[in-house]
Amino acid sequence: MCAEHTGEEGYEYESGVKVGPSYYSDEMYYDEDGQLTWFNAGVRVGVGIGLGMCLGIGIGVGLLMRSYQATTRNFRRRFF
Repeated sequence: MCAEHTGEEGYEYESGVKVGPSYYSDEMYYDEDGQLTWFNAGVRVGVGIGLGMCLGIGIGVGLLMRSYQATTRNFRRRFF
């Protein structure tokens, strides 16, 4: 007889384990109460705003260059 394997025997999983590299300990991110510190929360917000601005500026410059090239192409066809 063949018993079916459900995959649950002998398998234990700890949900509190972090996956991936951690360069800093959790004490740097969280206060004694387990709350995120104001400084680190501000850093996260600042990084988010900075990345958003860089992305927005990149898209804006790309659109400006595209419209500039299309305009100069039209002027070259008409006047030269």
